[in-house]
Amino acid sequence: MAATLWKGHLSFGLVSIPIKLVRAARAEKIHMHNLHRATGSRVKQVFVPEAPEPEPQVTEPEPAPKRSTVVPFARENARQPEAAFTNFPTPAPPAPTGVPKQDLVRAFEYEKDKYVAFEPEELQSIAPRNSTTMEILEFVKFEEVDPVYLETSYYVVPDKGGEKPYALLFEALRKTGNSALAEVVMYRRDQTILIRAASHGLIAHTLYHNDEVRRSEEFHVDSALVKPAEVDLAIKLVGALAAEFDPTKFKDKYRERLQEAISQKVSTGAVTQSTAAERTAPVVDIMAALKASLSQTKKPAARETGPTPAKKKRAGNH
Repeated sequence: MAATLWKGHLSFGLVSIPIKLVRAARAEKIHMHNLHRATGSRVKQVFVPEAPEPEPQVTEPEPAPKRSTVVPFARENARQPEAAFTNFPTPAPPAPTGVPKQDLVRAFEYEKDKYVAFEPEELQSIAPRNSTTMEILEFVKFEEVDPVYLETSYYVVPDKGGEKPYALLFEALRKTGNSALAEVVMYRRDQTILIRAASHGLIAHTLYHNDEVRRSEEFHVDSALVKPAEVDLAIKLVGALAAEFDPTKFKDKYRERLQEAISQKVSTGAVTQSTAAERTAPVVDIMAALKASLSQTKKPAARETGPTPAKKKRAGNH
């Protein structure tokens, strides 16, 4: 059973639903460690203070070299004069030692090399307290929400005694095609939550705040660059490749190759070089490329195993 990340009550008017949030998805990564090449021991992260920039040194002209004098050695381990060592490089200063965690302070750089620092108690007093109530404020159409706002997904699970009011909200959202917008404080952060009806239950999405979405970075298309005939061919190509969404078709190929390399290392100590090459499609003439693509295109194959998913009646039900 997945870990519960938040537990409390979902407030739906005068109806209070005890619920739990369970993470619906997360990126899968193969965790690697840093080892010292010579000893094979694990290497830990150490916080080291940044060295200040050295002040510019004024170099004085060197005096004319004097004629060197050969000093005879009385015995094999006799000491040479100091002048014999003046041209040797100065030893490097010792590396700075790690800074203990209790000596660190959080700070914000408001100007170049200028910081305003906060003690942990100050940050704690500013941060909101985690709430145990998620309050629904309004209902919206899920298809009206730009997916760029979606941050993290959670399965909403009814807690003890919450099955009936949970089912009531699920049916209300499913039959109206609406999704609920709610607010809650999680992880000491104000969160806006979008709750929608999926195939079997409720799914919650945390949303980015409006000032977190970088609208200025969005590219503005000049549709006048393409001809109507080119658009028509592109639409036909889209139709030829149209299929119902099946996430099992798409895999993290790098993670699979890395897992295979780990298995090879464990068993033989050697790694087989991947032969997968990046496919490129140089385009010279758009119309010719579209026509060639249509002539070579086949409908995407359906899944070999498992039932075919039913068509979605609305954007919010999936």
